[in-house]
Parts: sequence; structure tokens; C-alpha cells
Amino acid sequence: MRETSRFLATTVVTAVAIAFVASPLAAQERAIAIRGGTVVPMDGPAITNATVVMRGGKITAVGANVTIPAGATVVDARGKYVLPGLIDAMTSLGIGSGDLNEPADPVSPQLRVFEAFNPFGDFGSGTSGPLRLHELLGGGVTTMYIAPADAALIGGQGAVVKTAGDNLAAMSLRDPAAIDISLGEPPRKAASAKQRDPATRMAEVAMIRQALVRAQEYQRNKAQNPSLPRDLGQEALGKLLRREIPARIQANAPVDIRNALQLAAEFGFDLVIDGAANAKSQLAQLAARKVPVILGQVSHPYVSNEEIPDKSDYPAVDETLPATLTNAGVTTAIATFSRAFGSLAPSGSSKWLLLDAGIAAGYGMTEQQVLQAVTIIPARILGVQDRVGSLTVGKDADVIVLDGPPLSMKSWVERVYVGGELVHEKR
Repeated sequence: MRETSRFLATTVVTAVAIAFVASPLAAQERAIAIRGGTVVPMDGPAITNATVVMRGGKITAVGANVTIPAGATVVDARGKYVLPGLIDAMTSLGIGSGDLNEPADPVSPQLRVFEAFNPFGDFGSGTSGPLRLHELLGGGVTTMYIAPADAALIGGQGAVVKTAGDNLAAMSLRDPAAIDISLGEPPRKAASAKQRDPATRMAEVAMIRQALVRAQEYQRNKAQNPSLPRDLGQEALGKLLRREIPARIQANAPVDIRNALQLAAEFGFDLVIDGAANAKSQLAQLAARKVPVILGQVSHPYVSNEEIPDKSDYPAVDETLPATLTNAGVTTAIATFSRAFGSLAPSGSSKWLLLDAGIAAGYGMTEQQVLQAVTIIPARILGVQDRVGSLTVGKDADVIVLDGPPLSMKSWVERVYVGGELVHEKR
């Protein structure tokens, strides 16, 4: 009996050891070396005939004279380009169309968009197991900011997520990441359909101001009397007022950009302007106050809720806007503002992020500026620059390999790694 017990115990231990060696975790501990390509790290100049080494989900070495660890898996990247994973700084992909807007209340800061994030079914692999947003991975996007749509005045709390992971928790990078606010036509149009405020720009600003004043009062009262009932909306706005997270204010018309700047100055919160189609009208203010801007599609008028918005808010396409802002010292990222798969092309999917941003290279931006506008700059704006956005030792091993120059229309994303794991390969 004792011999049998010892045999069974030995068998179990051996089986567990074999399972561990064969597990994905153990596989990730083996080094991967992408060798011989042109590496564009984003925190420095491009390096020819260089190597990127990944191990344990992190970047462990980058350079032209890198020693490849013994036993590493070597990927031949000669003639190819190696970049950090792209970042789409504004999208609602992975969220069902019925979950984009909460119609009950135009002021809903308590809502968390991550709780509507659904990378399953049509958005993912359609099978159980690791989660993959294949539509985005095919375009090299490994990180994105997800937000509610723009029908609400204060729509809720956005989040930063990866586009692949073993589970939802692994995909979450920063939650909450910002309070999403909309100014201009979309919230007024949604309110009009329900015959409620806001009906004017005056009401929009007044309602936001009132919500922030109440949040200030709540923070004071709660500090004096901690036993007061919790209010999730006031707690969310408290994070904004304490500058723990910024406000992402969608503002395209000159008056809306001006009002966003005024609210930020009045209440002292950190501000990011989304859309910013008429940002040239406030160029000096944006630069002087160091307010970051996230622009929509370079090739297409800003797309809101999959419809061309009211023309009074939006000028004609201005391909020079990214260069004008960047060269004036305004921190500028380029995003897709995609609302769902299959909407207006080419703005319907984050997979076109790099292709569309590349248009700006013909209108005053350098190639490096364009690439930074979809990598390290959005990482800084989103507050995740310590994890993603550049090929830097210690950062997450989110790496893409292209078969040609990054801004060439003939180039394709061949391989995508997220956390050092190969999650997409062009076939």
C-alpha cells in the first residue's frame, strides 16, 4: 500500500511538473528575440539591423549589439520594421451599440465603461479561452482607450485596455482613466429627442458647472462627516477635482473648445480635448496651458455616433491640423473615434489607425511625429507611459512587426505580440 501511495504521489508530481513546463506561463518565460529589423523605439531614433528581446512579458533588451539569450526563440526580421504596439486613444470598439449611451440621465459620472466592455463573440475569437480583438490586432493596435459615446453631457468613466489578454482583468490597464464629457451638438440632439435639457450651449455649460459644484460640496461634507451615504457619481467627480484622472471633453466648435478651457481653469482639473476640429482657433491657449489634444481621423470629418455631425461644429477636412498643433507645442495624438465595427470607412475601425495617421506626413508632420502620435504620445496622455508606448527596457512587451516602412500603404502588420505573447500573425 505504501509503495502504491508513493508511486501515485510521484506520478502526480511529475504530471504537474510536465503541465507547468508546457503551460503558456512557462512559454512566456522563454526569451523571444526579434532580430535584424529596423527598430523604431519611439524614445529615440530608429536603429537598423537591431534586436528586441522579450521575456516574462517585458522588454529586456533593445539595440544593435544585443546578446541573444541561450535557448531564445529567434524571429528573423531582416527587411522588416519593429515598432511598439499602436495606441488608439479614443474608441468604443468592444462595446455593443446598445451600451454606448445611457439615456436615463445626461449627467452620469458614476457609469464605468469597462463594465460594458465585451471582447467576446463578434468582437473577439468567438470561442472560450484567451481574449483577442482580432480586428484591431490586425492593424497593430495593442492598447486603446474605450469610452461611452457622446450623447450624454457627462457620459461616465473611460478606461484603458489591451486588445488581447488571458482574461478581462489582464486586459485592463487603467480603470478609471478619465471622466468623459461632451460639448456641442451630440448631447443637445439626444436631449431634444427626450424633450429635456440641455437645449442650448448655455445649458450644457451650466449643467456641467452645477455637477462640479455639487461634487465640491460633497467632498467637503464627506470629509467632515464620513458616515454620510456614499454617492458614486460624486466620488467619480471627486477623482477629477483631485486631479487623479483628467476630463476628456469632446469639443470641436471654437466656442466649445473655449468653454472646455474655461471649465478646467475654473475648477482646476486636468483637461484633454477630444476631436478639436477647430483647435486652430484656440491654438495659443492650448499651447500656453499645455492642454493635450486627441484628434479624430485625418482623412475624414470627425465621425460621431457613425454619422456626419452638424456642419456648424465641424470644418472641412484639414489635413494640416496635426502638424499645426504639434509644431506649435501642443501635445497631439491621433485616434480613430471608432464607434463599432463596420461603420463609415475608413474611420470604422481602429485597424486603419496607422494608415490614416500617415496622411499627416504629407501635410507637415515628420514620420517620427506621426508614429509618436499613435504610440508614446497617447500613452502619456492616457497616463500609461510607464507600461506601453515605446520599445523601452522594462515596459510591456507589446511589439508589432511590419513587412515594410510603417507609413507605406503597401506595408502590412505581420506579427503582433502583447505581453510577449504572439497574438496575431498575418497569413
